[in-house]
Amino acid sequence: MHGTSVALYKAQTGCCKNNPENSIRPRYFRKENGWSQDVLAKASGLSLRTIQRLEKDGNASSETLLSVAAALNKPQNELLHISEQIETLWKWRSIMQNVIALIVIIGAIGMLFVLGGELGMFADHYSALFLTLFTYACTVVAFGPHGFIKSITGLKYLFSENVPASSYTIHLAYIYKKQLVFNYAGSFIAFITGAIAILSNQVSIESLAAFNTAWAVCILIVLYAAIVAEGVFRPLIAKLDATQLIAEIKPN
Repeated sequence: MHGTSVALYKAQTGCCKNNPENSIRPRYFRKENGWSQDVLAKASGLSLRTIQRLEKDGNASSETLLSVAAALNKPQNELLHISEQIETLWKWRSIMQNVIALIVIIGAIGMLFVLGGELGMFADHYSALFLTLFTYACTVVAFGPHGFIKSITGLKYLFSENVPASSYTIHLAYIYKKQLVFNYAGSFIAFITGAIAILSNQVSIESLAAFNTAWAVCILIVLYAAIVAEGVFRPLIAKLDATQLIAEIKPN
């Protein structure tokens, strides 16, 4: 009876067939835990060669998958059938709608810049460079190169119509939430540093106009952080969180 049930399970899941999609998920969960292949092999009680074969072509027995799922503390069906990539719905109309929305946002901000004075007043390349480097350096420290690459490639979902909920979307939303914090933290550090520099060198500032200009440059990085956080990260987080909410309230 046991042999029959195992055979039926294998036939239904295709766990003994070479399936590249099945190989993606164990590797994703392993990297999510910060484990090497050797660590996963020891945790699951399997050989390193078995883990390598599983991640390469998805070829494994049901017993192997059970051991790996137990080591990763994940349900076996989630280990098998959920691809790391989001199967999102891409339509030209949806892409254009989101592009137009982003153009409207950029246009509204640009209009404020024009009303405020010359556009050059709002340009500071060093502040933009620092904010970008700080945000993504913190991302690498917190989530590793895998999380950094995921956060870059995930920006494309700003233009998608429908993103199905999965553990991938939950993890991606979590990364963006932390990037939002890193973004504001970088601007805060830069602002405080600039404020200390200005207040410590008041004697060398020749006029009140130069003093005010120095403060304006100091504030610019906070403006940049707000634009990126509220114009990019916040909408992405809302979209990814919404997919999970819809999945939870959707009737079975």
